[in-house]
Amino acid sequence: MSDLLRKKQPGKIERSQNVVPKNTFNIKEFEPIQEPKKESATPSSTKKANNSNVTAEKTTTVRVSVNTKNKLNALVTLGIATTVDDVTDLLINDYLTNILTKDERKQFEIIFDLYKNKTK
Repeated sequence: MSDLLRKKQPGKIERSQNVVPKNTFNIKEFEPIQEPKKESATPSSTKKANNSNVTAEKTTTVRVSVNTKNKLNALVTLGIATTVDDVTDLLINDYLTNILTKDERKQFEIIFDLYKNKTK
């Protein structure tokens, strides 16, 4: 315990020689070789440009039974649409055009607009 009370003099740090790296970096060595640019646009580049202009729509979850989820996924697997969202849109549009009356469609549009304005 008496050793803890004694103050020890810190040792002196001696300087060493300056350290020089073996290899140095030069940015000009790593510049990529310029390939001639092609004048024709490829379909993938135009597709990327179109995707950048599209704004992503917000998503949400809807509680449905597992049976309904499986039915929707089966329709996607059949190739009816690419996503469950697209299948749902197709089913709703079909219901609106073939089953609802004109008055019911008008009521649907009014209610739908109210929900759209509510989420803004």
